[in-house]
Formats: sequence, C-alpha cells, structure tokens
Amino acid sequence: MSLKDLIGKSLKDFQVIEMTEVYAVNEDGCKSKSIGFFRDPKVAGAFAKAQIDAAWYKTEKKFVLTDGNVGYVIDTLDSVKMMDDEKETLELRKKIFEKLSPEERAILGVGK
Repeated sequence: MSLKDLIGKSLKDFQVIEMTEVYAVNEDGCKSKSIGFFRDPKVAGAFAKAQIDAAWYKTEKKFVLTDGNVGYVIDTLDSVKMMDDEKETLELRKKIFEKLSPEERAILGVGK
C-alpha cells in the first residue's frame, strides 16, 4: 500500500506513534538503507548491535503514521518496514544464548 492509496480514505485505524528506525550507514556515516522500524527502542538497539557489522548500523526515533501493518514516516512520507518486536527479541535471545559458554550458562542457570 502506498501513501497515494490512502487519499480520500478513512484513517480511523491509523495513529501516529514514535518508533525507532534501524538503518545502515555508509563510509561517510550517512544513512544508506533503512532496515526496519521497531516499537521498542531497546529491541531496536539490540537488533542493531547484534548485526555482524554492527558499527555500520544506527538507530533514530521517528514519528510514524501506522495502522500496525503499514506505516509512513511523518516528515518524509516514506513507507516503512514494520518489524515484529517479539519475533526479533526471540531471535536476539537465541543469538545471545549461543555465545555463552557451558560454564556461563551454568552460572546463569539457563540450561545446556
């Protein structure tokens, strides 16, 4: 769905919310690609830091017009990729757990 599809339509299911964008930067530190938008800034930060080349990922808060499925950044009207915070949190936990040694897991009491 593009923003033009909303012309003349009821926006009763849409609302403006603050979301955190994760984006990639180039060698000059300029934004090169939007990865996605998260409702929870902590999940967005963890997602950015969990990338293999994490130094090339940044986060920034933006106001987004959304119905929960599609969204548009208010100041640019660019469409956004809505990320599933729950799904990404589970993936991040899995990645973090895999980095722990058996001894660290035993100390934390988190299984094998």
